[in-house]
Amino acid sequence: MQNPALPVILSVVLDAAALYARWTLVRRVALGRAGAMRRTMRLAERDLNVFMRSFEDAMPSDRRTALAGALAELRGARKSRVPEEEARKALENARAAASEAEATLNVRHVPAPLRETVETIVVAFGVALTVRAYFLQPFKIPTGSMQPTLYGIHAIDSAEPDVFDRFMPLKVAKWAVTGRWYRDVVAHRDGSLAIWSDHKNAPGYVLASLAGETYKIPQDAMERHENDLLRFSDLRPDDPMHPGAGPLRGSVRKGDRIWSGYVVAGDQVFVNRFLWYLRPPKRDEIVVFATSATTLADSASRTTGGNAGRPGSRILPVPFFGMTLALEETPIPGLSPGMFYIKRLVGLPGERVGIDPPFLTVDGERVSGFRGIDRESAMGASRSGPNYAGYHLTGDEALGRNRNPNYPLGQPGAAIRVGDAYLPMGDNTRNSFDGRYWGAVPRPQMLGPAACVYWPLSVRWGRVW
Repeated sequence: MQNPALPVILSVVLDAAALYARWTLVRRVALGRAGAMRRTMRLAERDLNVFMRSFEDAMPSDRRTALAGALAELRGARKSRVPEEEARKALENARAAASEAEATLNVRHVPAPLRETVETIVVAFGVALTVRAYFLQPFKIPTGSMQPTLYGIHAIDSAEPDVFDRFMPLKVAKWAVTGRWYRDVVAHRDGSLAIWSDHKNAPGYVLASLAGETYKIPQDAMERHENDLLRFSDLRPDDPMHPGAGPLRGSVRKGDRIWSGYVVAGDQVFVNRFLWYLRPPKRDEIVVFATSATTLADSASRTTGGNAGRPGSRILPVPFFGMTLALEETPIPGLSPGMFYIKRLVGLPGERVGIDPPFLTVDGERVSGFRGIDRESAMGASRSGPNYAGYHLTGDEALGRNRNPNYPLGQPGAAIRVGDAYLPMGDNTRNSFDGRYWGAVPRPQMLGPAACVYWPLSVRWGRVW
């Protein structure tokens, strides 16, 4: 159900913006040049007051007295609303007095607006980094492994754009609110079109290459397209290690439409980095985790390219106070290092987790009493519309092209012993590369639970559950 407070919030914001714009317009029309002069005088007065307070003790007494008198004259001219010529003269006198006072000091006067802007940027940057590191960190959902709870990049087929998408300012405004951008992908020349995927560098998209030019098309649009040329077959769309099923090829002519429709941005979520300092992760939370652990590389790893006893690891040189530190990223076996995944937490340390389709089991018992897991097991409806599909073994026939019974949860009765770690699974278990394939995640690689979707505005906007 859509958040009922959203229309009210948007209405208040728009009304406030409209009133402020009208008030500003009326003031500027009514006051004209006099209003502009008073604003200039007010800024100059604030700037010179800061300068006076900063260097008052270092100024010669005569310069300090002259500057104080010029400031008093400027303040009086501004408040009494004298004619423009007198106001301009008072402003010039104050600036001249400040210049003479500055000449007696071994400092360079930086205008207050510039100084305050720089200070504000530095403080805001520091606060943002602190919040990001310890409290709320933004993440983007790239793929559909958590559908229908959270959506990655996806597409809505449409032959023609609506009225908002025909004019660039309106198109940008629509995208800023809804995350939708209309695209019409048309072949620019005759030739052979090759279609493949690059899950690591272009998650959520397939790539179509024609005579050296590459087109990006949302993967779900390619998969459901009726044109046989554009029917794309691949395994586990959120698996960055899978090379793909090989390029599909076909001939196209200049002007042929490859695809048209709306590309919808993946949900952007804030992750609560602070909560797990107070308590351990809980079952049913939607969590973000790193696919690899980062440590200082030992000498053996450096000399062997970073794979000394750690398959898949890589060495990253990082500048540090004139030195270069060698950091080693060691991934979970089967995953690519340096990435972040978002899944639902289903298994806790020490448990034995299995699947009895469509149910999740822990230590041989079906799991119940958890909002997200119960909704998945019951194949219930979602806020986004589609029903959940239940939990599937990797060998289930329902997985179609993703079926592979040779993984830990491939056959009935199979289970994963979690150990001192946490087991995540995607809600879209028919099309999710998750713990069923590569196992559990160590605690140090768990970053935090998803708190809310902050963009784009949709039925999923707000708290994540």
